[in-house]
Amino acid sequence: MAIDPFGQAEVRYRTLLDERRRGALDPRSFRAAVRQLRVVDGEGREWSLGPENGVWYRRDRDRWSEAHPPRRLVCGRCSHHNLQRHSFCTECGGRLARS
Repeated sequence: MAIDPFGQAEVRYRTLLDERRRGALDPRSFRAAVRQLRVVDGEGREWSLGPENGVWYRRDRDRWSEAHPPRRLVCGRCSHHNLQRHSFCTECGGRLARS
């Protein structure tokens, strides 16, 4: 099953965190890599993981506020992003796999 962009960013963050702990990344490189994991949601809002804690922050105008990102199920057949409440893809009708 494909995962949503937030899930992909979280997986990459854990990989970067492991590399930093092993000494393969210095703190400055780690922070720069985490900044590259920013996600823009369907409403155009920018999201970023906190380098120190891995918590999601949403940009509201000029401020970053801790928030829970919107989760989507990605259809394995057509890659359309669907709401969690859906069991079938609203684009192609394929059954959505749940993790």
